[in-house]
Amino acid sequence: MTTTEPMPALLEAYFADLDRALIGTDPREHAETVQAMREDAAEMLNRYGASEETAERVIADFGPVEQIAAAATPAPAAPSDPARSWADIWLLVGSIIGLVYFLFPLISVAMLIWAIVRLRRHVGSRALQKGALWVSGLAVFCAAFFFIVRFSSFW
Repeated sequence: MTTTEPMPALLEAYFADLDRALIGTDPREHAETVQAMREDAAEMLNRYGASEETAERVIADFGPVEQIAAAATPAPAAPSDPARSWADIWLLVGSIIGLVYFLFPLISVAMLIWAIVRLRRHVGSRALQKGALWVSGLAVFCAAFFFIVRFSSFW
């Protein structure tokens, strides 16, 4: 149930304070808490009248916003920088080897495909994967360029 009726300014200020106090708590619980308290306040205002005295009574029943925020569940910790997986490290090493030995373009093509697959799956270290993608792409380009130059010299 959503409430659209205007509330007294005192209650709006209370809910604004509550919203600020709940920053850093579980987002779902934050939204549910504020919504449930707004619904309770709307019921009490409908029952006792939308006056400043009723608003003060509602706030007294709810208690201080700090107490409500202290009882809320903290937000889950944001995932830290993903650990560099060995797969991504070997992907980058393989890409560099493919660039150094661009005469064997299969290594570079394999690393290029592997980098694309890992990037699309959203696993591992994106920085290492992007680096491997660029190095592999450069190696494939060099191999193709020198193949074309070599092939055109035969004619």
